[in-house]
Amino acid sequence: MILGLGKLAVRNTLRRGKKSWITILAVLIGISAVVSLVSLGQGLEKAITEEFEDLGADNVYVSGDIDQDDLQIIQSSQGVDDAGAYITSTELVEFNGESQYVNVYGVQLDKVGLIFSGQGWSVEEGRQLRSTDKTSVLLGPSFGENFDDNPRIRSQIELNNTFFRVTGFISAGDPQAQNSMITGLETLRETSEFEDREVSDIIVRLEEGFTQEEVQENIQQDLRRDRGIEEGEEDFSTSTPQDILDSLTSILGVVQGIVVGLASIALFVGGIGIMNTMYMAINERTQEIGVLKAIGASKKDIRLLFLMEAGLIGFTGGLIGIMVGIGTSELAVYLASNFSDVAITRGYTPQLLIGALTFSTILGLISGYLPSRRASNLDPADALRYE
Repeated sequence: MILGLGKLAVRNTLRRGKKSWITILAVLIGISAVVSLVSLGQGLEKAITEEFEDLGADNVYVSGDIDQDDLQIIQSSQGVDDAGAYITSTELVEFNGESQYVNVYGVQLDKVGLIFSGQGWSVEEGRQLRSTDKTSVLLGPSFGENFDDNPRIRSQIELNNTFFRVTGFISAGDPQAQNSMITGLETLRETSEFEDREVSDIIVRLEEGFTQEEVQENIQQDLRRDRGIEEGEEDFSTSTPQDILDSLTSILGVVQGIVVGLASIALFVGGIGIMNTMYMAINERTQEIGVLKAIGASKKDIRLLFLMEAGLIGFTGGLIGIMVGIGTSELAVYLASNFSDVAITRGYTPQLLIGALTFSTILGLISGYLPSRRASNLDPADALRYE
C-alpha cells in the first residue's frame, strides 16, 4: 500500500509540472544559500584555525601603551624565554615614481627569528634581515599590487626620503602582512614619527614547562607592579593565539548566524509555497479524492498521500539545493584561492548535507500537514459531485 501511494505521489507531483518546480525553486534557493554560507563559514573558520595553529602554543602577545622599558620587564618575567618588539605604521612609500600608502613593520633585528615565528611569517625568496641591515626591507607577496611595476630583489623603495633595498619576499597568512614592507625597528623610528622607545607589540616566547596562562598572569602582574596600578586599570593587554582565534570565530559565528537567518527566510517562503500548492492540489483533485475514498482508501491513506507529495517537494528542493550550494561553495573557494589573499578551505561536511536534506524534507511534511488533513476529511459523496 505504501509503495502504491509513493508511486501515485511521484506521478501527481510530476503531473503538476511548472507548479511543482516553482514550489521546489523556493526550497532550492533557501537550502543552497544555507549550505553554501555555512560551508564557507566553516571553511573560513578551519583556515583561520590552521593559521593560528601554525603560530604554535608557546607565544604570548603584549600590546597597548608599551615601550622599550616594558620589553625589559617582560623579558625578566617568570616563564619568559625571550621577547622581541616591533612597531607598525601606515606610511607613504615611493617606487619607480609612484607613491602609495602601505603597511610598514619595524622589527627588532636581533629578535627577527622570534618575531617571524610568532607572526607566522617566512622568507620565500631572497634572504632574512640581518642585524646589520639598516636600510634593507622584506616585502609581502602582494606589495607589488600597489604599483604598476613589481619590485624585485635589489629594487629601491623610498620611505620619508630614505632609500631601502629589497632583500627578499615573505609568505604570510595575515592579509595585512601580505601587503606590507618590513624593516628594522630603529630604522623605522628614525625615518618616521615614532618616539625613541615606543613599540606597538611584543612577542613573548615561553620557557619549557610553563603554560600561556601562567606566563600571561606573570607578565600582567609585573607590568601592573611597574606602573603602580590595580587589576582592571591596565593600559596594555596580553593575548595568546587561542584568545585571538576565539574572538575571531565568535565574530564569524555571529555574522554567519545572521546571514543564515536571512537565507532561512527563503525556506519559510518555500514552506508557505508548499502549503499553497497542496491546497490548490486539493481543489484540483477533489473528484480524484472522492474516487479514492469510494474504492476503499481510508482517511489515513489520503493524508499519507498528500504528506508524501509535500515531503517529495521538500526532498527534491533540498537535494538540488545541496548540489547548487556545493557548486557555489566550490566557486567561492576557487575565486578566493586564485584572485584574493583570503584563505578558505572546503567546509561542507556529511552532517551539514544530511542535515540540510532532512530539514527540507521535514519542512515539506510540516507544510503539507494541514492540507493533508483537509483532503482526508473530505466527504466522499461531496467530493464525487464536485465540479
